[in-house]
Amino acid sequence: MKTAVVASQKGGVGKTTLALNLAFSLARASFRVVLIDADPQGAVGHSLQGVRQSAGLYGLLRETTTIDEALLRTRVNELGIVPVGNVPPERAHEFANQLADGAALGDLCRRLESAYDLVLIDTPSGFGGATLGALRAAKYVLSPLQAEPVALKTLPQLLALLGALRAEGVDIELAAIVLCMLQQRNAESLAVAEEVWTRMPRELVVETTIPRDTTVLAASAAGVPLGLLSRLRPPPLALVFDQLALELAPRLGLTSEGDDGPVGLFA
Repeated sequence: MKTAVVASQKGGVGKTTLALNLAFSLARASFRVVLIDADPQGAVGHSLQGVRQSAGLYGLLRETTTIDEALLRTRVNELGIVPVGNVPPERAHEFANQLADGAALGDLCRRLESAYDLVLIDTPSGFGGATLGALRAAKYVLSPLQAEPVALKTLPQLLALLGALRAEGVDIELAAIVLCMLQQRNAESLAVAEEVWTRMPRELVVETTIPRDTTVLAASAAGVPLGLLSRLRPPPLALVFDQLALELAPRLGLTSEGDDGPVGLFA
């Protein structure tokens, strides 16, 4: 089983959008994925219908629920979700501190190992306790980078943190930088993308980019992943995440069975 964290210093860059829709697309590609929400504000839960009945990660930490009770099954058999649960605002700091050393999340990942190919952890913005714990428990980091000037300035902070964690002996690596909210008709947005493509090592930046698209708001309002926004015709952005999933799978150590070559028309 592989473990990955979606993390960024800056808020509002699309972490939860990336985590949720990537998990959905990977599951649709037959990888068994469990998405864990480690954000005390419950960003995954706010993006989906039907998660409030789960005590989630908070219940697991308080030992008031079991994994079977915390884990939500979905209509996609390969996808499970552990929401954060109902974290009282006055307990949010305590909750984050409980996660900071990575022990609780690491134990949860190990308990899910036999059932899933990938544990994907969504985190709050910044590098506080919950994010630190997720980084210490995981093997890979996916960093969404908003294609705007301010976001670009936060990337060195992530790289510095990963270096510090590796110095502690944490086996963590940056699997990919994903350009998000790209506006192809905006000069400043394109300039950020060009700088990332030019200055960052080629192997760190995926080819697939996530455009700024109001369809994300429609899916969030409906409480579904993009791929379930319409029964008959998923929005084009859902196909972008399908392509991203195929590009990221080998970076996360996920392999499909069988040959991915041409298939003959006749049996």
